[in-house]
This record gives sequence, structure tokens and C-alpha cells, in this order.
Amino acid sequence: DPGTPGPLAFTREEYDYGDTAFQPSNFPGPVELRASIHYPTNLAAGPFPVIVLLHGRHATCFGGGGAQFLEWPCTGTHLPIPSYKGYDYVSEVLASNGYVVVSVSANGVNAVDNSVFDLGALARAELMQQHLDILKQFNTTGRAPFGTKFVGKFDLTRVGTMGHSRGGEGVVRHYVLNNELGAPYGIKAVFPLAPVDFNRFVVNNAAL
Repeated sequence: DPGTPGPLAFTREEYDYGDTAFQPSNFPGPVELRASIHYPTNLAAGPFPVIVLLHGRHATCFGGGGAQFLEWPCTGTHLPIPSYKGYDYVSEVLASNGYVVVSVSANGVNAVDNSVFDLGALARAELMQQHLDILKQFNTTGRAPFGTKFVGKFDLTRVGTMGHSRGGEGVVRHYVLNNELGAPYGIKAVFPLAPVDFNRFVVNNAAL
């Protein structure tokens, strides 16, 4: 049963640099840099391979009475919908089997992606790369909010990605982007889950 937890204890934490911390190229709005991170509690056993997850296109904010909205940042009394937390159950199993799992929030992309030609594919790819850059900082010099706890604990030569729906196309576009940038991260596997295919990018030389 792939849902059976592995032998390792795991820890869940989050990092959050704000709702407007990232600006994708030629994109009409800012995007948050927020993610959950699940990892084996015994970091001394690292470095661990890394998996990055990207949710699909959903409403971004909610208000009273169950109302949902596509806006970013959320306005007034509206609150962000934490779609990135929806993969916690998967992340827990993977972390218990020796992976570091980062689930990325992409509300800022979802709010306005229909207004750009590629429907947010490049923005999602750049967001993925930005989070990998953050993980690199955690892994090399350290960075808030974790200090130096993760230095040397991530194996960024062994990275897998998974995205759902528009996130599925996003992880394919990210694979292409990472290669265009000289492949600074070793993307070994890409899992587009029920992806859209608006832009026809393809993955070569990686497990699908």
C-alpha cells in the first residue's frame, strides 16, 4: 500500500516571505513565497532527495458564508485558501520514507493567470525555480526562518516534481526552464497529475 507510512519520524514546518514577495516575468501581479516543508526528523541521516509539489488552479480567497474569490492578495476580511496544505497527507508518507517534501502555494498565479497568453505556465515554472533557489540557500548558507538547520541536508541533484492540473503543466514547463538555465537542479522525475496541456511543452530524459 503506497499510503502506508515509512519507518522514519518526520517534522512539518512552513516558511512564508509574504503575499507579494515574488514577481514572475511579464506577469500582471505579485505572487506569494509560502510553502510547507516535511522532512525526516533525524536530519543527521541526510542529505535527502527533494520533492516539490504544486497544486492546481482553485479559488484563492474565501469570505463569510463560504464565498470564494479569485483575487490576490486577499482584500478586506477575505482570507487565503491554503491549497498547498492539501498535499500534507502525501508529504507525510514521503517524508517518512526519507524525502524532503516542499508544497508550494501559488494563489498569486491562480488569481490572474487567465490574463496572460500561456495561462500562467511560465509564472508557475519560475515560482518552482524560486523555491528551489530558496532551498539552495537553506542548504548552503542557511536562511530565516530556519537558520542553519538545513545546511547540507538536501540533495538538490535528486529532485522530483509533481503538479496537478495547471500545476501539472507548470512542472513540465519548470523542467524546461531549469534546463534553459543550465540545469542548476537535478530534476530526475516529473509527475504531471491530470495536467492541462495548453502550451505543449514536453519532458525528455527524466522519469515521467
